[in-house]
Amino acid sequence: MRQDRTLREKIILTVATSLILVYVFVVYVGEPLYQKQKRQEQNIESKILFITKYHETLNQADYYREKEKANQALSNQLENLFLPSSKPALAAAGLQKSLEDKARKTRVKLIQVKTEKTKYIEGLLTVPVRITVKSSLEKLSRLIRLIESDEKFLVVEELMIRRINKKEPEQLESRLLVNGFIQQRLPEKLKRT
Repeated sequence: MRQDRTLREKIILTVATSLILVYVFVVYVGEPLYQKQKRQEQNIESKILFITKYHETLNQADYYREKEKANQALSNQLENLFLPSSKPALAAAGLQKSLEDKARKTRVKLIQVKTEKTKYIEGLLTVPVRITVKSSLEKLSRLIRLIESDEKFLVVEELMIRRINKKEPEQLESRLLVNGFIQQRLPEKLKRT
């Protein structure tokens, strides 16, 4: 090898050596430091996101309390639609009294009130009460309107009307089957069959 190098060769060697040193520094020192810094930033971002989500969840407690209150109010409202007693005999007695009151309000003559056997309709226990009334068509329609617009969920399932006096066509005898619902579902063992 020659020891005598020209100035130009010395500059080229110095530049080449400097470039190699810069490349080695970038690859073995700069790149790992950059990757480490990038991972740190990602960790910081994920922790910030976690804390943000945590605070959002904490702030949603009010939202869920309001939802719980709304659900409770809806549950109470639905509970008011059913007959008050869970026992069919007591519910039937309450329904009979309610129907007698409605007949008195509409001035309909109540001839017969009969409680029938309970049954399940659409999975809910119903208390059917059959009533026989004498009235005019107008009074009968008011009675049916009162029954079906009651605060409790009542349904007139059957309605049979017949004229009782040929001289007075307004005088009718009607039989209604009114169903009141109890908040009792069909038992699981009966649903399967």
